[in-house]
Amino acid sequence: MIIITGAAGGIGEKILNKLSKVDKVLAIYHKRKPTKKISNVKYIKIDLTNEKKINQLNKYIIKGKIVLLSLAAVKYDNLLINQKKEEIDKIINTNLKSNFLISKYLIKKMMYSKWGRLIYFSSTGSQRGDIGTSAYSASKQGLIGLSKVISKEYGLYNITSNIVQLGAFNEGMYQKLSPNEKKKIINKIPSKKLGKVSQIYNAIRFLINTDFVNGSIIKIDGGAD
Repeated sequence: MIIITGAAGGIGEKILNKLSKVDKVLAIYHKRKPTKKISNVKYIKIDLTNEKKINQLNKYIIKGKIVLLSLAAVKYDNLLINQKKEEIDKIINTNLKSNFLISKYLIKKMMYSKWGRLIYFSSTGSQRGDIGTSAYSASKQGLIGLSKVISKEYGLYNITSNIVQLGAFNEGMYQKLSPNEKKKIINKIPSKKLGKVSQIYNAIRFLINTDFVNGSIIKIDGGAD
């Protein structure tokens, strides 16, 4: 079973069809329900920052192999001195706290099955420390620490934990940027082209099918600076 968070977002929604051909999919969203009906995909509305709400998954998860694809994220750009507390809380809760909670919940089930794949999604921008992204970068860098520790704590149970670090794709947050910002990003990519969602899917399949990549960061950014 594949559990994907952020299923209503650009990349999350785009890969659902391909994922549905691999296994049953639980597609978790928070506010906007994905509109596309896909065979083998069950949409569930859950607030992942609420531990009690996550327990609702009990009625949907069947015994067996579990894959977590954590794509849920929010981003509010602003200089730190201008960032509102409410925005900081939302970013940290959605991008980091929710991953602690759902991972804690799913790892117990993975240990029982002696198999699990946790795949978290970060961005190369968070590693660069782009101006105006202090809370977002901190939340995404926090995922690296979380994933590394999980890889060591539960590797004996055939559970792997990895980060997929994404560059520029013509989806989700990229589409909200100004034309000038988009141009700057493309100019940093040697091929001068954006990534394709199919390339993200290929990385997911690779991480699902291997048990010897653990605690790693897979960078998909076209070699951007």
